[in-house]
Amino acid sequence: MVAMVIGLTAITSVYSLGAAMSRQFYEEQRIATSQGTSRVAIMELRRDVSRAGLFGSPNGDLEPTCDSTPMTLPMLSGGNGPVGAFQYYADEDQSVLDPQGNNNVVADRLRILTSLYMTDQLLVHSASIDGATIVLQSGNQAYRRTFSWGQTAGPFTSGSAPKYLEGDLDWKSAWGGETASWKGIAQKGARAFQTGSVLHIETDHGRHFFRSVFGKDGNTQDEVRLRINPALPVGTACLPGAAEGATIAPLQWVEYAVVDPFDENEVSADFMDFEGMFYIDLDPTNPAYELKDAGASPFEAPNRVLVRRLLDSTTGNPRLNSTQVVAEFVSNFQVSFLLDTMSGTAAPSLSPNPLTGSTDQSTINGNPEQVRTVIIDLGIRNPIEDPTIDFASNTNAETRFEVNDAQAGSARVRHMHIEIPVMNVARKNL
Repeated sequence: MVAMVIGLTAITSVYSLGAAMSRQFYEEQRIATSQGTSRVAIMELRRDVSRAGLFGSPNGDLEPTCDSTPMTLPMLSGGNGPVGAFQYYADEDQSVLDPQGNNNVVADRLRILTSLYMTDQLLVHSASIDGATIVLQSGNQAYRRTFSWGQTAGPFTSGSAPKYLEGDLDWKSAWGGETASWKGIAQKGARAFQTGSVLHIETDHGRHFFRSVFGKDGNTQDEVRLRINPALPVGTACLPGAAEGATIAPLQWVEYAVVDPFDENEVSADFMDFEGMFYIDLDPTNPAYELKDAGASPFEAPNRVLVRRLLDSTTGNPRLNSTQVVAEFVSNFQVSFLLDTMSGTAAPSLSPNPLTGSTDQSTINGNPEQVRTVIIDLGIRNPIEDPTIDFASNTNAETRFEVNDAQAGSARVRHMHIEIPVMNVARKNL
């Protein structure tokens, strides 16, 4: 009997130790996964935010121009805003992230106008007499890097296969047969000049014009010709000659948003084809989802993802095949700003530190040129709840997330904080 007791004690100890080690192993795996996800998301955000305003303008309304009606960008709340480096919407996606309202979380939405594919501004060779067509200079390295010979221009696919080069410019029919020659358009050139991009045209006299890419003229004398609307005031004091020497840069409008991947109103139907992935009808009324607990959700741990997508500058709608998942199981996405409120004023500030923090939506959207630093707090939670972690006794709501209040426990949350200086915006105000 003594031997049996000793043996049972040893077996129980080994079992308990093994169970504890197994739990620790899986917990460390979850920690590594969430940390890796956070780092990837932060890298994407750092790249896009740090390039805000690159080859563009912090606030197009403040640039000297001859346009009687400057170009604007559509806003989520309706109406239009300036062609600026940022648009910001406080807690726009909070109801998506926390529909039951159990958690003290933030889900902001951020829009950035920048040059994603270009490392140079291109030069204008000339503009048509009516100002509706721009011809690019081809005898410089910037042009060759963008429209380089010998590079693959595709995939220019057809039929039901996905095409990322979509839009009214129709690069496929115009350039698809010429990819093997120097006239073939490179991938980044085709993407940069997609319909819905913003063209920033700056003359050598310091005049600025913003246009949406409208179309592509035919391949005449091996030149890249772009149609724009409205036309430029060629031959006037604002744009003397035929716009020779002006620079041009295509800008892309990037949006970061927290979305429900099952919501077809927020993402396209084929964005995440779960039914095709699992070969099962995901309708909650499916008999396969008969649950023992009445009233429980078939989706025990609903996933909310942070997506990055390109927007059409004329409509504000996501562009086809541009949405990508940046982070899964997001529990918090908060954006705040450090502003120089004296930027653009006639009198310099006498304060030793004119910078101030802000999360005021109207201030950011109306004065994007004042932004000096973007501060982002991103939270990633475990996919499922841990029944041993009581959410009710939580003293710090930022470390735990209540996925389903009908179930015991809560999910662990890990946060990452980053501050990103916006040098392209700051330099414009020096």
